[in-house]
Amino acid sequence: MNITLEQIGIFLTFFVTIISSIEFLSKRLKNQVDKTLDPINDNIKELDISQCKNFLVNFLSNIETSEEIDEIQKQRAYEIYDHYTNDLKQNSYIHKRWEELMKGNKNEK
Repeated sequence: MNITLEQIGIFLTFFVTIISSIEFLSKRLKNQVDKTLDPINDNIKELDISQCKNFLVNFLSNIETSEEIDEIQKQRAYEIYDHYTNDLKQNSYIHKRWEELMKGNKNEK
């Protein structure tokens, strides 16, 4: 069986064309999936922000009214505050109130 350079060239051209087509289709599919999921991801982020705010407002209210806060609650509050400020990149009235109330409680952490 003799394979010519022309046959090798045809095979390589076919192979490169198939790979390019697959790459093009995968990029298109990824773009379409991203376009579909972006609104869902935005809604999830907004819900996450809202839940963090609710938790932090309640926690800070408990601190302000001198309610009993155990160590686990404090640790969880610090975790959520860290997520709220660093991961979600939020800086609102929560941040200001946290700084006011928690500076005195840092020694208790």
